[in-house]
Amino acid sequence: MRSEVIVGEDGDKIRIGSFVEMMDGVAPSELALPGDRIGYHGPEIEVEAVLVLMDYLEDVPVDGYDLLVLHHPPEVEPPIPYMTVHSNWDVADGGACDALADTLGLDVESFLDPETGLGRICHGDLSLEELIERTRALNSDTLRIVNPREHVDRVAVVSGFGLSDKSLLMRAWSEGVQVYLSGDLTHGPAILGRNMDLTLIDAGHHATEMPGLHRLREVIEDFGVRAELWDTGTPWSEYRLV
Repeated sequence: MRSEVIVGEDGDKIRIGSFVEMMDGVAPSELALPGDRIGYHGPEIEVEAVLVLMDYLEDVPVDGYDLLVLHHPPEVEPPIPYMTVHSNWDVADGGACDALADTLGLDVESFLDPETGLGRICHGDLSLEELIERTRALNSDTLRIVNPREHVDRVAVVSGFGLSDKSLLMRAWSEGVQVYLSGDLTHGPAILGRNMDLTLIDAGHHATEMPGLHRLREVIEDFGVRAELWDTGTPWSEYRLV
């Protein structure tokens, strides 16, 4: 686990109903994909201190916080009230996908999937080498690349899981995208991308989600409460066999 904590300034107390209403203003619940477990879980409380996490882990200290704001729905029940802001934050204007494009210095042209609002297609006009250099801002440990090419005009980005979804690869290809950057590349989509001559860059699920988590903390701090971000890192360790 990475122990990086981004600490916010001291804030005021607001009722949870007002907090949920403000959050719905920046990541409307109706934008969530079908079946996504978003929303507030807990009693009526006043919120003064918020901890933002990508995932709830039982070894993350939560004492001193009134509320957890989680990106991924929790796999185990947290010990304090929590609110999950997931696909509605991915899709939202200024949310996770826009934060990823901004971190990479890309100008957004349109949605990758206009039906759901997921993903962004961006103007590139840069070399693949330059795009790879820009991924340093994501602090990704490694990149996995399918079909390297020299020049890039259009880039599609999705925070998190995008490379595991073949329908999003097909949409990127049909929209004339040359490079599709996201996380969670698996064998089947890699073969599909290779046969379509679509360049795929897997920068990792965690790394492509973190720009959105930083922006989410800033948004919550603008509500007037103290907001901190704990980077829990990837949920595994990597071992190299020699």
